[in-house]
Amino acid sequence: MSTSSRPTDSSGAAARPLWPVALQFRPTELSLAETVDAEFNAAQLRELARWLNVQLQGSSKIGFMQQVVTALHERVERMSLDAESVLEGLSAEQQDFLRRAFTARDHEMHVPRSLLASVWARQFDRDGDRKLSEMLTGLRKRALIFPTSPVQFGLRDVYYRWLSLGPNVPVVAFKVESPRPLPPEGAGERGAFLDDFEALLDVLMKSGAVARGPLPPHPQATRFQWLRDWEHDADDAQRVLVSRPGWVPDPQTGIGVPLFSPLTPQSTAMLEDQTGLTASRLALHVALACALQMIDAPARDASGPRQMTARVRRIEEWLVLGPEQKLRRAWRAWLEEVADPFEMRAVAESARPGESFVMQRAIGARDLTPGHLAAEWCALRRYMARVMRGLPIGAWLSWDDLRAQLFDFLPECAWAMTDRADWWFVQAGSRARLQMARREDWNQTLGAVFEHIVGDGMANFGAVEVQRVDGCLRAFRVTELGAWLLCETMHQPPESLSGRRSEAEPIAWNREAMTLYLQPAPDRADIIALMRRIADRGATSFTYAITPVSIERALSDGMTLDEVSRRFKRAGVSLPRPVSDLFRIASRRFGRVRVYQSLTVLELADEMTARELAANTSLMRHVVYRISPHAFVLPDDVIDDLIDEMQSKGYTPRMR
Repeated sequence: MSTSSRPTDSSGAAARPLWPVALQFRPTELSLAETVDAEFNAAQLRELARWLNVQLQGSSKIGFMQQVVTALHERVERMSLDAESVLEGLSAEQQDFLRRAFTARDHEMHVPRSLLASVWARQFDRDGDRKLSEMLTGLRKRALIFPTSPVQFGLRDVYYRWLSLGPNVPVVAFKVESPRPLPPEGAGERGAFLDDFEALLDVLMKSGAVARGPLPPHPQATRFQWLRDWEHDADDAQRVLVSRPGWVPDPQTGIGVPLFSPLTPQSTAMLEDQTGLTASRLALHVALACALQMIDAPARDASGPRQMTARVRRIEEWLVLGPEQKLRRAWRAWLEEVADPFEMRAVAESARPGESFVMQRAIGARDLTPGHLAAEWCALRRYMARVMRGLPIGAWLSWDDLRAQLFDFLPECAWAMTDRADWWFVQAGSRARLQMARREDWNQTLGAVFEHIVGDGMANFGAVEVQRVDGCLRAFRVTELGAWLLCETMHQPPESLSGRRSEAEPIAWNREAMTLYLQPAPDRADIIALMRRIADRGATSFTYAITPVSIERALSDGMTLDEVSRRFKRAGVSLPRPVSDLFRIASRRFGRVRVYQSLTVLELADEMTARELAANTSLMRHVVYRISPHAFVLPDDVIDDLIDEMQSKGYTPRMR
């Protein structure tokens, strides 16, 4: 069985996003019937059927396969409703292994044997590769895992993929101690995400923001692929190029990956003042606004700071969503789309002397792109989301204890999409790589990043409540809102979210009653869709101007005054007299008057002549519109040829 997991732009080739987003790594759809047919012979199908409690009928392999596939689909359906059902019928050892494998890597992705070997070694550490092979063979016999051949970076490894298991799978339940002493009631911190995010959108709508310009490229950047498509420090690039006279840089030579905010420091300070958000919360909200394409991106070739403006249409689409939809959409963007490594940047900027680090990438990693690194940041966020799913709800837990367990569980968890040879961490001022297998190095890098993912990301969403001591995360607890966000099969959000409805400003017409102010809200989606069809965009945000041109367009689109009046009444909005009068006038004239460019009217003497010319010349092939039985509208560019044709057949047309 061969499938591809080559990363693709999540926006699709036809609609390139203004702001970069993380590349999406998803394998092709698994065809269960084809896979089972290729992986199992008749005897193996009988064994699988016994495990699934299926009484096989008939004697052909095709019949066996169809019955087994039907049973597997039913099992998958149960798994989509209950994550734990995937463990039914498995031994305790198999269940433990599956939990660890599903926690270590997204179950929808291809999984390399080397990762499974690492999970196995940290779980059992006995009999090594032989015991792992036996485990994988047992899971293959249960149709839970299949070998595959992904096309991804040309890595030399054996890959597998899991049975399609639904949105949630069983994960490791980490045994995390409670902090001592427990935080007093009311001592926790968490953000009000929707209020904060929409406060930022309001500021962006009014004053915009300023994007920083890219770093000046090295003079020879266009010559080298490892410089051409990457933002880089020119001095660092020069260091690589002249590290030794006459020497070609080794492909494993590292060059720094700049970690900068998309905004200028002055614009960041302005947004902090206008929104009241802390720097960490603002970084998250700006990153989300960019990933959701709510801001017009500056030109890619901009050499200095450039003004960014809000994209009103995208913000309107956001504002008409309900609170549950907004929060789910933003949470998904944070886990899968945000390209800004703001957590990594926060760690690098706040590091104490001697603990600062630099990210480097190999100049020989030709397939590596900024989108791949963005996918790694998202994979780290999803990893922490899976870890949180295995923790109790509402109980205060020690962050230091969980961080220690994360290191023991899987220290080299940062390379979910790429290879350790593609990028790494080095100590600032040194070329020595930091080793993730060393607890001190891990705490300095990935451990600190996870602290920001929990304390800045999840806490801002309200998914966790945190307590800090001297600026460091000490304790946290998963909230009910967090349980709803973490479990995709939980459709009922907490009452606090369900009851939240932002108050939109009243709908109002201007003094001339031709421009409508219509602030988006979840219950206004229908009238907003109507105004987009019958009006033009107004001069200010959330305004719609009724004009003769917009009404002509609406009539051409099949709209009528009766339908417009009915939908306004249903929305509880009055339809002013000037608007209805303009609609009536345009409706009476609609279809009677047409204005054309580059067309000519051909008028014949009578209907008989018209019939004769229609039969004997190419006249009818060029007719755009027939005004009367003997008057035709024709394109200008065919008139000369048609006149010549008419004269050659004995007619004597007169031009005027």
